[in-house]
Amino acid sequence: MPYLSINLISEELLNFYKRTFLILRSYWKQLAVASFSAALHAIFSGMMVWIAGPLMMTLFQVENLPLPQTPTENVQKVSSPENSVTIDDQLASVADNIRETMKSWVNNFVEADDRQDMLINFSWLILIIVLFKNVFLYIQGFFMAFVQQSVIRKFRNELFAKYQRLSLDYFHRRRTGQIISRVTNDVVVLNESIDIGFNRLVTDLLMSGVLFSFLIILSWKLTLLAMVVLPIVFGFIWFVGKKLRKYSERSQEKMADVNSVLEESITNMRVVKAFAMENFELKKFFTATKDYFKSLLWMTRIRHLASPINDMLATAAGVMILLYAGRQIISGSGEIDAGDFMTFIFAMFSMIRPVKSLTQIHVKLQEGIAAAERIFEVIDADEKIVDTPDSKPVTKFNHCISYEAVSFSYNEAEQVLDNVSFTVNSGEVVAVVGPSGGGKSTLLDLLPRFYQPQSGVIKIDGIDIQQIKLDSLRNLMGIVTQETLLFNDTIANNIAYGLENIGRQEIIEAAKMANAHNFIEEFEKGYESEVGNRGVMLSGGQRQRLAIARALLKNPQILIFDEATSALDTESELLVQQAIDRLMSGRTVLVIAHRLSTIKHADRIIVIDDGRIVESGNHNDLLSNGGLYNRLYSLQFQEV
Repeated sequence: MPYLSINLISEELLNFYKRTFLILRSYWKQLAVASFSAALHAIFSGMMVWIAGPLMMTLFQVENLPLPQTPTENVQKVSSPENSVTIDDQLASVADNIRETMKSWVNNFVEADDRQDMLINFSWLILIIVLFKNVFLYIQGFFMAFVQQSVIRKFRNELFAKYQRLSLDYFHRRRTGQIISRVTNDVVVLNESIDIGFNRLVTDLLMSGVLFSFLIILSWKLTLLAMVVLPIVFGFIWFVGKKLRKYSERSQEKMADVNSVLEESITNMRVVKAFAMENFELKKFFTATKDYFKSLLWMTRIRHLASPINDMLATAAGVMILLYAGRQIISGSGEIDAGDFMTFIFAMFSMIRPVKSLTQIHVKLQEGIAAAERIFEVIDADEKIVDTPDSKPVTKFNHCISYEAVSFSYNEAEQVLDNVSFTVNSGEVVAVVGPSGGGKSTLLDLLPRFYQPQSGVIKIDGIDIQQIKLDSLRNLMGIVTQETLLFNDTIANNIAYGLENIGRQEIIEAAKMANAHNFIEEFEKGYESEVGNRGVMLSGGQRQRLAIARALLKNPQILIFDEATSALDTESELLVQQAIDRLMSGRTVLVIAHRLSTIKHADRIIVIDDGRIVESGNHNDLLSNGGLYNRLYSLQFQEV
């Protein structure tokens, strides 16, 4: 089972890197500069460690320590023709040559007549090394930050673009806070993982490699002794990473719950205050933040447990080396001198920070994988409403709209529309009425392809709407919904929403036709007045008239109208109804009627109940039939 888990993690990590590298390819130049600078930074940092031993020997020269004994017997043994040179001897010889060459470079630079002059030379060398080290650190950090933030921007843009392509049922099944959390919280977590995985990984890996090579050059036997503890370290890292990923997923879900409660409470603030439910919302929010706090605390405990334990293990290794090699040097039986041993100790302890950072990379990547899974879940979500390969644009509506045996359900258990067929001719006003929950809104939502029917076909001028490009299909239509949705922007921008190169006079003419110009002029800033979040600064009638002005400015050939005058006062209703009449004039109209008095003059009225068309005809015919329409009309206009 552990082997299977490790394999699974490796596959997920591979997928995570593969998909992220596809984005990174666009920034290969910046990555190349950053990687090259990181390499140079690691080299200069290593040089600082390498000169530590010679510097200490210069400052604190020790005269009474016995020198390392020359292994003459071994030398004679090696040189003897009766004995072959072993691999250990070859490795030692190569390491000795490299060590002596590097030491000679330092000695040549700092060589002087006395120790004080050598100290001055050491000082200049340190300044030069530190200068170059930090210059390359800055270059590496800047370019990696550029790449990192660019990747995050791409992920956010891709998520938002994906949301625009997904059908409405995707959003109906999920809380708004969870949807927002993908772009905000999850991307931030992924950002941290990219920072660790693609920034510190380069620097710390190179730094660890340089320092480790120093350890090998100085004494490969001591290096092997130091590595005894590594299996324990990596086993502990794997365990922590596995646990951390579990709690990371849980904490991200809890953060999504916090976003959901916050978004819903702010959006429905009027309802909250109307029902005096401030304390109820407080309890909900406090519960959500408490749950998030608990999950985050568990994750923090595990994350911060890794660092001190790794530190203790690394220090234990260092103490073992110090005791083992230090005694040999003091007794004069060591294979390296005191200066080389000091360099070895400096290099080994200098490795603690980058190695510790590398051990945390696994932990952070586990958090990143959890976030990446949620992000890629959105990116990979099935786009049910898409253009087919052979779809083509349609710029004009000429003849008719036809529904042919259309059936639809949001889930398999509940049928919303069942075998619905009817035709709307060009220039007709067709109203759809019926009891609540009968499928009226769903019926009209299928025409702009907000949803996809399970069976049947909808055609415009004989062309299946699935064969028409989405943007051109929806450009034929203007939609005025029952719930008027405005953006937190100016009145002018809300009327001209999505339209470019629209002059102010055109906006004003649309507003006049929608009976909106007069109330707009009463605002201090007129058309530049802000409407507030979801149009909260305006009344219901004013919002509705702005929505009508928006539809008028678009000048659609087909109008889908969810009539919403029932919640307005008498004066607002009259003004809105006049604007509606102007909007309907000369257009093909599909209207969902809530007030039956507003659709008396419709060319045809379709009565739908339980997903089926039960009646169809004009107002007078339906009244005389004595069916469902007659009952609905009587209920609405019966005398109290």
